[in-house]
Formats: sequence, C-alpha cells, structure tokens
Amino acid sequence: MSRHLEITLISAEDLRVNRRPIAGRRNTFAVVKTDPFNVRKTKPDECGGSHPTWNDKFEMEMPMNGRVQFVSVEVLYRTGSGSEKQIGLATIPATDFIGGYSPEGHLNFLSYRLRDEYGDKSGIVNVSIRVKPDPRFGPEKTPTTEKKPAANYSVCSSPAAGLWRPATTMTAFSGGRIVTGVPIWCGGKEGTMA
Repeated sequence: MSRHLEITLISAEDLRVNRRPIAGRRNTFAVVKTDPFNVRKTKPDECGGSHPTWNDKFEMEMPMNGRVQFVSVEVLYRTGSGSEKQIGLATIPATDFIGGYSPEGHLNFLSYRLRDEYGDKSGIVNVSIRVKPDPRFGPEKTPTTEKKPAANYSVCSSPAAGLWRPATTMTAFSGGRIVTGVPIWCGGKEGTMA
C-alpha cells in the first residue's frame, strides 16, 4: 500500500557551510526522497546564493508499510569542478502531513531546519506537501444500491402520551463535524436531540 504525494520544493533560507553563508556559491539544488526508489531532484538555482528558490513540483509514491515513515529533503551545491557537496538534510515525519489535523487533499506548507553532517544548523528548507485523495475510497466507489431501513417507530418517553411516533433523525453541523441525533418526543412536543 502506498500514498500518492504532491511535493513542491519551494526554497531555502540562510544556507551555511561550516557556519558561513554560501552567498558566493551557486548551483544550489534539493533532492527529495520518500524511499530509495522514489527520488527527485530540483533544477539548480544559479543566483540565489544563501536564499535559493526552486518551486519544483513532483508527484511521488510513498510506501505505507507500517513502519514510521519520513520524507527526506537534502540541499546540496555543485562546485566549480562539478562535484556535489551537501549543505544540510531535513527529515519530515509522515505524521506532519498525513492524518491528525491534515485531512487528505489539504495543502500543507512546511518549513524545516537543515542540519549538516555534524548536526550543526545549516539553514531552513520550505516545502509544500499534499496527499492526493485515494480514488479507491472516493464517492464513486461507494455502492449506489443501499438498502433503506424499514420504518422505525419508538415509544414516546412520556408514559402519559401513550403514542407511537416514527423516529426522525436530525443532522446538525458543529465545528466541521456532522452530529446526528434522534429527537425525543414528549407530550406532543419535540425535545432535545439524544
């Protein structure tokens, strides 16, 4: 099982190598990885210096196999000789954009501290991540021939009334949730939802 992600590597801020800004260095790029087989690389920023901008969007699969999942973002620069040097690495837990307060399809804008190979702060990377809705669980997959329940009758909660009435369901919206209740009938008057 896997989830389909839309990841945008937006930019980085205050990039440093050996605690010094990399203003003179160019060709800064980022690499995002969801697993060893899902790796994408941005185009290099040739003039951003310590504050590069990429705005490169990638669609990637993220395997969900029960273990703790992470998305890693590595920022590097290319030297004049063509070799690639790491500036820093950020690890993004999947719980920051899947489940909890992040519903499926929500676009999450996230910023993470980069750390170099020694654990020193080396900048900040800005990303956006959206979990694309899974079509297997969309409305088109729900059965259209649902059985309707038989008429449901409930006794009035007041013994004096002695009437049987059909149970009706009331739906109210509260704070983004749907609240369903059954009204209690007493003496011919509708009471509060139970």
